[in-house]
Amino acid sequence: MTEGALFLTGASFVAPQTVLPALLSKLGGNNLVMGTVVVITWVGLYIPQVFAARFSQAQPWKKKWAIRWGIFQRLNVAAVVITLLFAGSADPNLIIFLILFFFASHQIMMGISTPFWFDMFAKLTASDLRGRLAGLKTAIAGIGAIAGSFLLSWLLTIFQFPLGYAVAFSVTFFLQLLSILMQFSLVEKVPSSIIKAESFREYFSQIKTTLLTDHNFRNFLTSSVPLTLAVMPAGFFTVYGLKTFGLTDASVGMFTMIMVLGQGTGALMNGFIGDHYGNKIALVSSASFMLFASFLGMISHSITIYYGVFFLMGMNLGSELMIRHNLAMEYAPIEKRATYIAIMNMILSPFYVSGLLAGWISEVWGYKLLFTIAIVFSIVGIISIFFRVTEPRSVKKIL
Repeated sequence: MTEGALFLTGASFVAPQTVLPALLSKLGGNNLVMGTVVVITWVGLYIPQVFAARFSQAQPWKKKWAIRWGIFQRLNVAAVVITLLFAGSADPNLIIFLILFFFASHQIMMGISTPFWFDMFAKLTASDLRGRLAGLKTAIAGIGAIAGSFLLSWLLTIFQFPLGYAVAFSVTFFLQLLSILMQFSLVEKVPSSIIKAESFREYFSQIKTTLLTDHNFRNFLTSSVPLTLAVMPAGFFTVYGLKTFGLTDASVGMFTMIMVLGQGTGALMNGFIGDHYGNKIALVSSASFMLFASFLGMISHSITIYYGVFFLMGMNLGSELMIRHNLAMEYAPIEKRATYIAIMNMILSPFYVSGLLAGWISEVWGYKLLFTIAIVFSIVGIISIFFRVTEPRSVKKIL
């Protein structure tokens, strides 16, 4: 839990929903660049999991692989620090390209390590405690991130651009390095059940069979598609707020603080709901907050009201991914948990490419149309989850 809290606290200093868009905008990036950030954030994280899960399910011990790929992931943060140190004397377009490149590499490495980490988490944690522990982890990280947001605001005020951002990325690297060191103390007492690694043809055939035969899991995936599209504005809220209300870089720290407060609140609340009432209801709850965030972004006429967008977005971000992973693990046979998570991410990841469409919409038609479209997707997704998705725990009780 402490390991995860350190990782999330560090991540708040470079959040792709607040800090990274502000940095790239300051370097001259347009809305298509912001859309690229959205695509990299999710596609870079999800697609590698499809291939990593195939390898993960054949490994009886998960820890060493989670650590190995986690180290590679963190090295990309250090590479961004070095890039920013030379940003003052280099072509801004080159710096934007390098930041996006290292960010993509970071997400890919994290995507590879995720099946191993989640399988280890599921292996070491009872199913009726996962929601609460994940929520508590996020809440503790939120406390650290609140303190960190004040530090972030101070860094972006006291240091000349881009040094403040370089220091912020350095803090992330330090905290996440500590988190990977703490993983060494985790103990896998027994080996995991394994499935011999198939050929890629056999593996994808198995994925096809799963989608055809597991109707409940398939309904969950198709109902999650509009919720994925509803997240399109997440990478644009910061840029819209900075431009509309004439704010300085120091406001990025305030945005981040409010967002992580929301993450902690959403994780605790929806973790409790998931453990006591099922993850289906928790997913509906989490998705509702993204709906309210887009709606508030569309109607806000003052920065005081607009701050609420980041709290509501945080409540969604702090819990929806956790809930979806918990649902996938609960639908899956024990030895196929990593595979089910990979299938979920493979199906949903192409829809995050809509971030580029969101960049074009906001560039040509304005942000409020983007927020309106996201509201429609939220409503469709919530209705679909509520009426089409079956709570996996109730299915297992029937069986």
